[in-house]
Amino acid sequence: MTTRDAGVEPLTSRFGLHLVSLGVLLYATGPVLARSADTGGVLLSFWRLWFGLGVFGVAVAVQRALGHTIGTKRGFKLAALAGALFSMNQVLFFSAIQRTSVVDATLMGTLSPIVVALLAIRVFGERPGARFRWFALVAIGGAIFIVVAASSGPEGDPAGMAMAFGSTVLFAGFFIVSKLSRPEISVVGFLTTAIGTAACFVSFYVIILGLSPSSVEGPDLLRALAMATIPGAIGHIAMTLPLNHLPANVPPLFRLGGPFVSGLLAWVFLSEGIGWVHLVGGVIIVAGQAGAIMSKAGQDLLREAKIETAGQQPSG
Repeated sequence: MTTRDAGVEPLTSRFGLHLVSLGVLLYATGPVLARSADTGGVLLSFWRLWFGLGVFGVAVAVQRALGHTIGTKRGFKLAALAGALFSMNQVLFFSAIQRTSVVDATLMGTLSPIVVALLAIRVFGERPGARFRWFALVAIGGAIFIVVAASSGPEGDPAGMAMAFGSTVLFAGFFIVSKLSRPEISVVGFLTTAIGTAACFVSFYVIILGLSPSSVEGPDLLRALAMATIPGAIGHIAMTLPLNHLPANVPPLFRLGGPFVSGLLAWVFLSEGIGWVHLVGGVIIVAGQAGAIMSKAGQDLLREAKIETAGQQPSG
């Protein structure tokens, strides 16, 4: 196996956890930008994806001009599969919100680390030790605490909850495929292909719903562009680059802190209230994450991932 980002491999190997943390922080700006918009989520997603494709298209052109290898045929196939999974995740998530509530859909999303852990056993042979699993459950508990305690309660639509669960499984699949693709295709090549595929799928969904992309006004188009640039481009790059050096179980665990960070940003920029529930839940999440990573089981996972990556021979 080879890696297509050999020039930055030393950086991603040394600062993998830092990059994932940066990715979580940048991802958290997405909901804040979306909350400040008047446009619905599907159309925001439509413009965000097409703007993002433009950004990454330029980056791919630069890579090719510099003579860099973009990826293998298998890498592009994996990227296209990831894009399809991501687009279906988006469609099911928005559909679940319409049938149930943001609370229900977000609550189901906290199960993502468990789904990833189950898939990682079969795909990567990862079997985290007991302490890692227990601390991961603590972090999941913190995320659930924030979602449930800060809400008025779930609305309980069975079909909506099934969609929310499907969305969670699809996102876990997207993440697993993302990690599989890392040795086969550059991050820019992967994200360009994935976002292009997702943009086509979401566009088809927009047509089915009879929505009009031209109805989105200028300020919200700027918000969509910001979403494409900050969480969509920089955030995805920060999250995807180190996947070659990290166990599959680690990044989803870090992503549990996303709602807490989004709440803090909304408090700062949108003057939304933040109470003791968010603070307590955030502390629980961080404690669970730190415990999982610092435990012997967590350190063993990180060590095994580095050993596996060291056995790969990078190529330009």
